[in-house]
Amino acid sequence: MQPLDWIVIMIYSAASLGLGLAFTKKASEGIESYFASDRKLSWWLAGTSMAATAFSSDTPLLVTGIVRRRGIWGNWEIWALAISTMFAVFFFSKLWKRSGVLTEVEFVELRYSGKPAAFLRGFKAIYWGILYNAFIMGAWPMTGLAKVMQETAGWTKAEAIFFCVALTAVYSCLSGFWGVILTDLFQFVVAMFGAFLLAVYAVNAAGGIGMIVEHLKTTDKLLFIPPSAGRTPLEILSSPFGWFLGLILIQWWAWKNTDGGGIIVQRIASCKNERQAILATLWFNIAQYALRSWPWILTALASLVLLPEMTDHERAYPRLISMLLPTGWRGLMIASFFAAFMSTMSTHLNWGSSYFVNDFYRRFIKKEAAESHYVRVGRVVSLILALAATGIAFLTESIGAVFTFILNLTAAVGPVYFLRWFWRRINPWSEMTAMAVSLPVLLVRPLVFKAWGIPPNPSLELLFVVLASALFWVPATFLTPPVEETTLRNFFQRVRPPGIWFKEGKKENQESWVSSLSLWLLGTLALLGSTIGPLKWILGQNFSGMTITGVSVILWIIVAGKFKNLGRSDAAIAVSCEK
Repeated sequence: MQPLDWIVIMIYSAASLGLGLAFTKKASEGIESYFASDRKLSWWLAGTSMAATAFSSDTPLLVTGIVRRRGIWGNWEIWALAISTMFAVFFFSKLWKRSGVLTEVEFVELRYSGKPAAFLRGFKAIYWGILYNAFIMGAWPMTGLAKVMQETAGWTKAEAIFFCVALTAVYSCLSGFWGVILTDLFQFVVAMFGAFLLAVYAVNAAGGIGMIVEHLKTTDKLLFIPPSAGRTPLEILSSPFGWFLGLILIQWWAWKNTDGGGIIVQRIASCKNERQAILATLWFNIAQYALRSWPWILTALASLVLLPEMTDHERAYPRLISMLLPTGWRGLMIASFFAAFMSTMSTHLNWGSSYFVNDFYRRFIKKEAAESHYVRVGRVVSLILALAATGIAFLTESIGAVFTFILNLTAAVGPVYFLRWFWRRINPWSEMTAMAVSLPVLLVRPLVFKAWGIPPNPSLELLFVVLASALFWVPATFLTPPVEETTLRNFFQRVRPPGIWFKEGKKENQESWVSSLSLWLLGTLALLGSTIGPLKWILGQNFSGMTITGVSVILWIIVAGKFKNLGRSDAAIAVSCEK
């Protein structure tokens, strides 16, 4: 790192800090402003913020590790989640917006009733907002940026981690959600530019796309669908192809964010109206999968040529920064990592404190206080979260291992979160039971597999978590009292979820939900095609690349034509509910 690199980094940091702090006064107006931007966001701001948050300092390292260990096909661990996030576009985004909640946890007392609902809301505020959130921040963005700074600047892990915390905590605590959103927009542009910049340098250094393909053609690294080994069903399931089947058939609905997730919900709640919420979530998916995937994958493939012997695969990405980029550009690339880190950290700090303030402190500790008081509490909680995440970062080594662990840990609650929108019998005990058994089921799984002689298999391991957890939460659902009829009716009238919730249930909305289902299927295929098709084209697979891309364009045109029937205004929803 040369002085010019540090100057570039300082200019970027000052710009981000200044942009964030400019909204300190605005954020202090109240918790609606501090946590939801007064519910005035347009789709492009909210959607870009979603994408910036999902694009963290750990993500390029995660993708690099996946490609180096498995190949392009390993990215299905990420791509398969597009099935879920596209479901959020055409189903859950409008449901969340209609609910009118400030946080995902607040939804609990809208959907359920009584003391169990109140307890669940408070418990989830601490569990997801504080404990889980601190773990995620420390294990992913902090660890990712620490590895980058260790490789590029020669810092120790402690120096890198403490710098990460100081960089973000100040402006994110003071500026609130307005500052988070506006800096996300700036940081997303910088981070994407950095991703494309390194991809160009890495591919050129490896001799071009043709040389990379020639070097890797005898391996499985260029495959888009995992290879299948064996002929029996068990052998196929034990192969990488069986792992792929598990992802696209199970993983997309068996994870915590199956109905959108807290960070996405926060931005949906902040949108102006229902249509803006749908468009925001759609733009997020396009940016998340189709736009950002291929530069990281190309860089990872180039690293296999340039750094074939490197064993810490996740560090290959920052190693290329030090190897390939000239002075000035290297500083801009590090600034892009700061951008990715800051966008994710600021969001998690604001999101986690929103759970604590709105769903625990204001709900159970101090119900009547000035808005400025709750904002101050939110700022203090954000600082505490940052310090807790610091401790986690010191204990984390592998980003990929944590990513897989989280997907498995939250597989138990995914089905419950999904079904609570469609099945009236789901109650607070369903959620509490699923959350309670998730970790024990995960811990006992290796013992069961060993006792039954089942070889390690990602698909079967995931299915085990889902089914074993269901053995507890399904009986708990039927053995505990149902949600009060009045609560269910109020929820149904306010949100208008799919299905017939009552014996005399009306079917006015069924046609629109069928249309939403078709849009989800077409949109998911279009999104995955837009992700895979151009990458195939770049890698010289011209016929399949052109075909997939062409089909994707046609599907997007169909989706756009049908979309005009979705996203009715809030006024139209209100009229429908009154009828």
